[in-house]
Amino acid sequence: MSVPRKPLHKGMLVGGIVVGLGVGLVAFGLGAGVLAYTLVKKAEKEARAGWALVPVIVPQRDFAPGEVLTLDELAQRSAPEQLVTSSMVRPDSAAYVVGQALTVPVQAGEPLRWAFFAAATEKLEPSERLLSDECQRALDLQPNRPRPDQTAGKIRERLVGGGSR
Repeated sequence: MSVPRKPLHKGMLVGGIVVGLGVGLVAFGLGAGVLAYTLVKKAEKEARAGWALVPVIVPQRDFAPGEVLTLDELAQRSAPEQLVTSSMVRPDSAAYVVGQALTVPVQAGEPLRWAFFAAATEKLEPSERLLSDECQRALDLQPNRPRPDQTAGKIRERLVGGGSR
């Protein structure tokens, strides 16, 4: 003997389709997410291939010109070897910059360069300063270049006070 079957109602059919679509969408979303994650990690690995990372010294906070660096305010950051030059301070030389005053503003995380310190540029021999003098002469030939030697007070006085340009 067979069991009598109940007739299907339209509501049950529509409900089954909706549930099936919902489960299918969730499964598709999870599969797509896993696939995307895998592809991103693979691309990241390929992008880093051949890039050896080396440590450089960076400040942990922003510094203004004239501020003195302390050891507690320095950190190491890895940078691609192809982008690191001899002008950047490396961890084995960090002791030389501790206690030195900066001559330029430096942002947190920016690799420190030897040229950022007055002590590094003051100790240059006159023959090594020749390039700087040549650069200065070239800059002096540019009449409209900004003049960093002017103080904020002088600039404000010139602009607000009606001084001559």
